[in-house]
Amino acid sequence: MEEELRKHRCCFTGHRPEKLTMSEDDAKAWLEKQIQAAVADGFVTFLTGMAMGVDLWAAEIVLRLKEENPDIHLIACTPWPGFAAKWKEPWKSMYYDTMKKADFKVNVSDHYHNGVFQKRNEYMVDRSSRVIALYNGTPGGTKNTIDYATGKGIEVIVSSTDYKPKPKRGDPPEADYPECLLTDIGLDRVFPDDKYIPLSEDQQAGLDRALNLLRVPERIITDLFYHQKLSLDEIAGRMEHTVPWVQMHAARAVRKLRGEPQLSYIRNGFKDTELNLKLAAAEEMKKQLRTQWKKHPQMTEEDVVKFVFQGMLGVGHIVVSRDAALARLEEEYEEVRAGDSEPLTEKISPEWIRLNLRPAKARGMTVEDIANYVFESAQIQPLSFTRQNVYNFCVKQFPGPLMKAAAEKVLDENWLPSHSDPYREAYHPAYRVLCKDYKAFKKEEM
Repeated sequence: MEEELRKHRCCFTGHRPEKLTMSEDDAKAWLEKQIQAAVADGFVTFLTGMAMGVDLWAAEIVLRLKEENPDIHLIACTPWPGFAAKWKEPWKSMYYDTMKKADFKVNVSDHYHNGVFQKRNEYMVDRSSRVIALYNGTPGGTKNTIDYATGKGIEVIVSSTDYKPKPKRGDPPEADYPECLLTDIGLDRVFPDDKYIPLSEDQQAGLDRALNLLRVPERIITDLFYHQKLSLDEIAGRMEHTVPWVQMHAARAVRKLRGEPQLSYIRNGFKDTELNLKLAAAEEMKKQLRTQWKKHPQMTEEDVVKFVFQGMLGVGHIVVSRDAALARLEEEYEEVRAGDSEPLTEKISPEWIRLNLRPAKARGMTVEDIANYVFESAQIQPLSFTRQNVYNFCVKQFPGPLMKAAAEKVLDENWLPSHSDPYREAYHPAYRVLCKDYKAFKKEEM
């Protein structure tokens, strides 16, 4: 039934008004011509992403045609609730008027997050058999949506002759590495005037760092496909997985490289991006330390050092294998009493959280899943903080002989922090430090 409905659905993609290379009148005229042609071809349901410009103009045309043809329907696909809350007039009124008149409304995500617009676009494409694209020839969300649709074999009507289809997935990219990878990412600084500009040494270091932020399967597939020019069939054979599995991880790698901080590493280079992220991490740890101190007044200098150590260095230093992580956790989890008096997670820094075991057990989280989260978190390469950074942060924020004595221990490369006796007696800590996006770890992907 869904497949039959999809044959009669069409969606739109296009730029904001300020990015168009044609006038508003010309854009509307082109859209109306394509919508009329789609209706003549049997399309009766139209999906719009509800953004300013092409999305709302197309919706306006569909609603006008609906007055004459009640078989036509409009689906409003908003990226998240309240998407237009801060818009200015007249776009805001146009948005809410369209929402009121649409036959069906869907929020693709329940909140804003990196990649929310691409998720919205892919949602519409996945439910359509034609895409009408008003495109100005530049990299960005519109091109990414066209690429996504053409990659899935969906018909795309494109306004610009400047669009160059990507190679079909399964065929190695034609361009040299990293040019082909950067093109797929849609990095808008790479091709001014269609001329490729090689990355600087610092940007290349940033690209290396961005790739290292990918999970292991994604990193391997990206190298095999873009660098070594293997087809997806060849990659599937080498990795002993199916082609759809390889396609899934290849697509995830590209989506992650389009987001932050990966894109910033490539565009701005390693040094500036790393510095800015470190400064942001330090500020976040200051904030979270204040919160922890209010909740745990028995904290001592030792506990502060442990908190900062975890926030800067992560957990890779103590996790040897998934089996070892499971063995340690099983023993502790058996003794933990389930309870919901604590939050499930507590933020440490922009990269790391604490997962409290008592509420985790109360909510039915399995020891196997948590051990998997721990092991996968340990594969994440954190910011390049050092033990010296931990020491400097602690003695600067809390000057005094007690903090200096506690922090000096961290300079010993073989020393690992632990909670103080007063903290243990008062709060009985039972938690694991995880990557903030631990829910993205799926056992079947390992």
